[in-house]
Amino acid sequence: MINLLETKEESILTQEQIQSAVMIIQALHKRKDSFQILFPELSAEKQNALHFISEGKSYREAALIIKRNHTIITQWSKNDPKFKKALDKVKMEIQKSIRIHEMLRQAGNEEKISTSQNNEDSRIQVIQ
Repeated sequence: MINLLETKEESILTQEQIQSAVMIIQALHKRKDSFQILFPELSAEKQNALHFISEGKSYREAALIIKRNHTIITQWSKNDPKFKKALDKVKMEIQKSIRIHEMLRQAGNEEKISTSQNNEDSRIQVIQ
């Protein structure tokens, strides 16, 4: 029979488990986005630029990759409402990703603090 009751220590994820989970989630997220056409109303060139921006490239880097002038992303965002809306969506997704990454980092730090506190409590009990 399987013991379904866990102690507090068994239910706490280790830093390695958290990092592994983050890497898996990021890999799956990237793979999904690579094959998905997120903005079919835009030209392939604009979609490619948005893809590179979503991967963390600057506007200048994205423009150079698609072999356009470094100011093209800004021009498109000013002159093409559909592109601007798509760019805003990409930037919002980047912000969400940053927030999730920060939350996971904080959870890892809290896990370290909790573990070190548990170790300290154990040492005190042994001394007493």
